[in-house]
Amino acid sequence: MKNSSNYIEASGQTGEIPATSLIKPGISNFNDDLPVFTGGKNYRRFLKEIENREIVVHGSYPTALAFYSWLKKRTLKEYPVHDYLSSRIAKEMTGRLTKKILVPVRDHRIDLDRAPAIPWLMEFYPDTPHFLITLPDLLGMNGAWQWYMNGIQYPVLPYKLHPFYGVYFPTRHEHLILFDQWLGRENNRFESAVDIGTGCGILSFMMARHGIGRIHATDINPNAVYSMLLEGKRFDPGARITIEHSSFFGSLKEVRQLAVFNPPWIPGMWAGITDRGIYYKEGFFKNFFDEAGRILIPGSVLVIIFSTFALEAGISKTHPIEDECAVRGDFRIKERINRNVTERAGRSKNWINMIRAQEKIELWVLKKIR
Repeated sequence: MKNSSNYIEASGQTGEIPATSLIKPGISNFNDDLPVFTGGKNYRRFLKEIENREIVVHGSYPTALAFYSWLKKRTLKEYPVHDYLSSRIAKEMTGRLTKKILVPVRDHRIDLDRAPAIPWLMEFYPDTPHFLITLPDLLGMNGAWQWYMNGIQYPVLPYKLHPFYGVYFPTRHEHLILFDQWLGRENNRFESAVDIGTGCGILSFMMARHGIGRIHATDINPNAVYSMLLEGKRFDPGARITIEHSSFFGSLKEVRQLAVFNPPWIPGMWAGITDRGIYYKEGFFKNFFDEAGRILIPGSVLVIIFSTFALEAGISKTHPIEDECAVRGDFRIKERINRNVTERAGRSKNWINMIRAQEKIELWVLKKIR
């Protein structure tokens, strides 16, 4: 139930998810046998070191960043990026090397001069004040902290969202605008809805803004549940939102009105904490439609937000939603709305812009017929 301190509740539990249940970077103990990297050292010498073992940065935070930047540039020279596949290879090779750069943390603070303060170091590891953490994990944590503190303003909401560490949030807006326009056309037709794989909760908050009063959101990532509970302490979304830590439809036995799903758009393997919001494994859409077919009742509506990026990039040869609709008789395509992509990447990513010139953002509206 709603109360004055939290307008979003977790399904099947009271209170909040403890920090010990959250997904967070791994850490290691101090090791005096590891080589020490300081400013002024020869980069090429330490490149040979990290090809075989980890190193520990001492001195200043800018020193660590400079070596990290040098490694990325060197990798890009060795593995130039000209399309999606080459970008994945370059990213994998960069990650393989940079994850061997360790940064010391003492008393829950980065033990380097001019290092930023990251309060999550205390929240995530309350019983371990001194440890080593990889530089990429630390950079990811610091970037996530900035997003969390500053918030993200989306054109479809009148307030900012503050996604917690490790929670997927959209960096593009076109699909959100397309969904917002569809919600506006429906004119408060739905009283309840399910938001599958909610992430930062953007679709739930959009539906609440359009007058849907009861929303059940699910996410397999415990950090997303925690993030939504924190959002519920900041503002009243204007609807009763229940968040459940589970995959797909969670504990729901049936859906009578609306289910909304913004699935991953690209086939591939997971490498990081937010990758489940980006990449899907083989069988993912079959499993989803199997469950949707059991839980949605006849007359209910399933909305899927998708993109043709994988097709245009040559990663996929077929469209997973088209494939499922072609072999199933329990859903009818009511609408399939396409929009051209207008958002572009930076100049250094011309290969992405070539893909986006052909890419379509899609809104699939499916009606359960039996």
